[in-house]
Amino acid sequence: MIQRRDKVKGPILIPFSLLLVLAVGALFLIAYLYEEKARQQDLATSMRAAERLFGLQIDNDAARLHAALCPISRNEAVAKAFLNGDRGALLAKIGPLFSRLRDLHRVTHFYLLDTDRRVVLRVHKPAMRDDVIDRFTTLKAEQSGRETQGIELGPLGTLTLRAVKPWRFEGQLIGYLELGEEIGHIGDEIHRALGVDLLVTVNQAFLGSEGLLAGTTEASDFVVVSNTLDEVPPFVAKRLGGLNRQLQVSEASVYGDISLYTAVLPLNDAAGREIGDIVVIRDVTKLQAGFRESLVAAASLSLLAGALVFGLFYVILDRVERDYRRQREMETQFARLSTEHQRIVQIEKLSEVGRTISEIAHQINNPLVGVVNMAQLAEREADDPVRVRELLADIRQAGADSHAFLQRMLAFTKVSRFERKPTEMSNLIEETIALFQQSTDRHPAITTELSTSSLMLDLDPVLIRHALFNLLSNASQVNAPDGRITVRLRQSTGPDMRRGWSLEVGDEGPGLSKEVQDKLFTPFFTTQPSGTGLGLAVVQHVAMLHDGRATGENQSHGGAVFALWIPEHPRDQEAST
Repeated sequence: MIQRRDKVKGPILIPFSLLLVLAVGALFLIAYLYEEKARQQDLATSMRAAERLFGLQIDNDAARLHAALCPISRNEAVAKAFLNGDRGALLAKIGPLFSRLRDLHRVTHFYLLDTDRRVVLRVHKPAMRDDVIDRFTTLKAEQSGRETQGIELGPLGTLTLRAVKPWRFEGQLIGYLELGEEIGHIGDEIHRALGVDLLVTVNQAFLGSEGLLAGTTEASDFVVVSNTLDEVPPFVAKRLGGLNRQLQVSEASVYGDISLYTAVLPLNDAAGREIGDIVVIRDVTKLQAGFRESLVAAASLSLLAGALVFGLFYVILDRVERDYRRQREMETQFARLSTEHQRIVQIEKLSEVGRTISEIAHQINNPLVGVVNMAQLAEREADDPVRVRELLADIRQAGADSHAFLQRMLAFTKVSRFERKPTEMSNLIEETIALFQQSTDRHPAITTELSTSSLMLDLDPVLIRHALFNLLSNASQVNAPDGRITVRLRQSTGPDMRRGWSLEVGDEGPGLSKEVQDKLFTPFFTTQPSGTGLGLAVVQHVAMLHDGRATGENQSHGGAVFALWIPEHPRDQEAST
């Protein structure tokens, strides 16, 4: 038995274990690749955001420089001092403004040029003048006659955003105004906004020997002009030197205890030349540490879950042999129960057939009793042809009702339906009462409360006659010999506020107890020794076929009243009309 159990466990547990290991490994691999791709996409998003923010910051600063030049170009006193060549007056008027611009807006350069682009006044270095400016932005302003701006590289390796405005006075061009600011602060602002570090570098080929900065040599390929890091990581220097330079996003590189992702963007000057690079650096040390911790936690939970599942499978498979015998016994018992269930179902079917036969017998018995009684009366009244014809007509009507009911029961075996037709209610009720009086030996006193005018309702007269006959029969059985039965037809509102008509039969019997009310319309429930318990069930069925309801309740003055409520049909009013 042990070997057989091992053979069962081995073929199942070994493949399961291998599948579990492969699934966990595949899950970790997918998670790692997804995280790697997500980091790459995140850095690419940061790179694009840094690029857009860099350009937006350049445009905003250029707009601010142009806004500062507008009031200066419109100052008449400054223009006249410029035209007169009075540098002292110019410096006195513009110097304080330049100081405010430098303190508030980081403006570092201010030039006043004549129409030949010759420096009339360098506000930031008044001692230097009379040299000709041939920078791209100045030449473009001269050629186009419009405001220009752009980043330009200074001889000392500084990157300066310059804004140049043609200066006109009294409609004549008198020179050019130029403001400039060094762009080193933009890297700090992007660092604060996006949480990435920026290195702005300039290719050494665009600098002369006088442009070398401290800490660089002529052998260097680039010069760092702006840096939000304390020092340039070695792998960044290698990358800028040509290694993987064509890749926008690199893999993680370890620098000390930190992991960095880098991306390189081209830096173009106002003339469109690629003079250097903007290096976007993202510190992913915490992200990688968090990811590793997540992987370790997921691996631990997966192994624990796998061990639990493995142990559960082991226990289950170990009990297979014992459970097999128990299962076989249960299957045997189930087969026996299934056979018993089929027998019970067959008994229920036979019981249902018996109930249907009882209902048919109950419905046919009432008119047949009337037929027998009226036939006996006809024998006694043989000498009165008129009376005999009346009794024969009643016999024919009872036979027709029985025939119609039998036809309806045959159709009911296929589908429960009934035939509506316009019916005059007063005649239907009076005929049913007369038929009932002739079919019973008690001949109870029956009063009616009907509409004085003709009332046509769209319903099945045969079913309504059977229902009323059953209600009269029940009332007669519970009434005292001198008791009275009241039949009324009145308009009433249903439980769902629909308009309709209520056919009510009241008696003067003992009323309904609580126990009887709970089982009032239950088939085969009866309080009479000779009853079948199907009369009220038939009444309820007739009500349901007419989309109505049947009720029974006690009257305040004694006795009970049973009501068959039928909602108004759209054809009722047409029939009445």
